[in-house]
Amino acid sequence: MRRIFAALTIVGLTACGTVSDTYQQSRTDDRLVGVWIGEYVEKDGVTRSWTQTRKADGAYSIEFLFTEPDGIVNRQTETGRWWIQDGLFHEIAPSWMKQPDSYRYRFKDNRCIEFLLVASDEASEEIGRYRFVECLSDKVPLAVLIN
Repeated sequence: MRRIFAALTIVGLTACGTVSDTYQQSRTDDRLVGVWIGEYVEKDGVTRSWTQTRKADGAYSIEFLFTEPDGIVNRQTETGRWWIQDGLFHEIAPSWMKQPDSYRYRFKDNRCIEFLLVASDEASEEIGRYRFVECLSDKVPLAVLIN
């Protein structure tokens, strides 16, 4: 029994190492580094707004504000990894996601990016339809992104 447990532990640890190695070895697009803001109105009338900070090392954090039609506001914070692979933007919050969300992206100008969801385990019904724009924020100094 101990041998089986030890073998399973080694396999599990090896798999965990492989996942994080993939994200650490992936490349980023320097044009996406910065503090970005966006907003999206969901079908049920909830307005989702966010501030996302993407660092050059592939780390990200997002602060979401969900404003209900009746004015109640809920907050949620998410952290994870982002990278570019095969021309697509990928991001994953390892604390709750098994697979990354993947997006086509294009710059509308030098300050705004349009994203289109092309792959997701969680939101399969929105693939090809979930589209949003993020614009570079002027509110946070670039020095915050380096640390």
